[in-house]
Amino acid sequence: MQEMYLKQAKTISLIIALLSLLQALLAIIGFVSVLLTLPAMKVSQTIIREALINTSINIICFLLFTVLFFVVYRRLRKGVTTSIIVQFLYIAYMIFSVILGIVNGGFSLQGVLVPLMLIILGIASAYSIKKVERH
Repeated sequence: MQEMYLKQAKTISLIIALLSLLQALLAIIGFVSVLLTLPAMKVSQTIIREALINTSINIICFLLFTVLFFVVYRRLRKGVTTSIIVQFLYIAYMIFSVILGIVNGGFSLQGVLVPLMLIILGIASAYSIKKVERH
C-alpha cells in the first residue's frame, strides 16, 4: 500500500513541477510580449509597470515551485519522504492568485477552473505524502 502512495506522490509531484514550468514559460512569453508591444500601446506608465511587476512575480514564483517540486520528486524517487510544506505553499499561492484574479479582473470560469485543478493536484500530492509517512 505504501508503494502505491509513494508512486502516486512521485507522479503528482512531477506533474505539478512540469505544469509550473509551463506556467513560468507562459509568463515569460507574456512578459516579453508586453515589452515588445510597449511602443505601440497607448496605456499609462503605471498600468504597464503594474503588469510587468505582476508578470515578474509570477515568473519567479512558478520557477521556484518548479525547482521545489523537482526536488520533492527526486527525494521521493529515492524513497525519502518529504515535508508537505511545499504543497501547502503551492496551494496557498494558487488560492491567493484566484482571489486576486477575481478582485482585479472579475469572475471568469477559466480563471478559476485551472487553478482549482492545480489546487486539487496539490492536495492529492500532500495526501499521498502524508499516507507514505504514516506507513
